[in-house]
Amino acid sequence: MKENLKNKREKQIIHSALHVALNKGFENSRMDDIVKHSNLSKGTIYYYYRSKKDLYLSLVDHWFIEYSTGVLDTINKKNTASNQLKALFAYFIDQYKKSPSTFKIMIEFWRMSRLDKDFNTKLQKIYSQFLDYITEIILSGIEDNEFIDVNPRITALSILINIEGIKWFTIFENSDVEAHEYMDTITDFILNGLKKKSNE
Repeated sequence: MKENLKNKREKQIIHSALHVALNKGFENSRMDDIVKHSNLSKGTIYYYYRSKKDLYLSLVDHWFIEYSTGVLDTINKKNTASNQLKALFAYFIDQYKKSPSTFKIMIEFWRMSRLDKDFNTKLQKIYSQFLDYITEIILSGIEDNEFIDVNPRITALSILINIEGIKWFTIFENSDVEAHEYMDTITDFILNGLKKKSNE
C-alpha cells in the first residue's frame, strides 16, 4: 500500500513538473509552481526530490523509461529489420498524435543540456542507449541479408536525427506538411535506401 502511494505521488509530481517545464521552462520555473499544480504540500515534494534540478533530472529519466519501454515492446513484436524500423517510426508518430507535449519537452531538455553538465551527461547517456537500439536493428538487417552493407552506427544516427525532426512540428504548428506525412516519407526513403534490391 505504501509503495503504491509512493509511486502515485512520484507520478503526480513528475506530471506537474512536465506541465510547468513546458509552460515556463527550467530556469523560469520554481518548486512553488510544481507545488501549486500538483496540489501537494511543499514538504511532500521535497520528501521525494531534494531540489528543482533533482526533480527535472528525474523527469528526463521518466521520459526515457516510458518511451524506451514502449519502443522495445513495439520492435520486439516484429520479425524483420525492415518491419522493426517501420514499427519504430510508426510508434513515434502515434505518440506524437497522442501527446505532442512529449516531443516539445525534448526541446527544453536539450536547452537545459547546454546550460548544465549534469543534464548534458544524462541526455548523452540516454541518446547513446537509444542509438544502440537502432544500431542493433541495422546490424540484424545486414546479417540477415535484408539490408545493404552500410555503417550501422552512422545509419542509426541518421534515423535518430530524422525521428528528432518531429520536434519541428511542435514549434511550427501551421506547417504545410503534416507530421505523419513527414514520417511516412522518411520511412519510405530510409527503407528504400537500405533494402537490398532483388538482383543484388
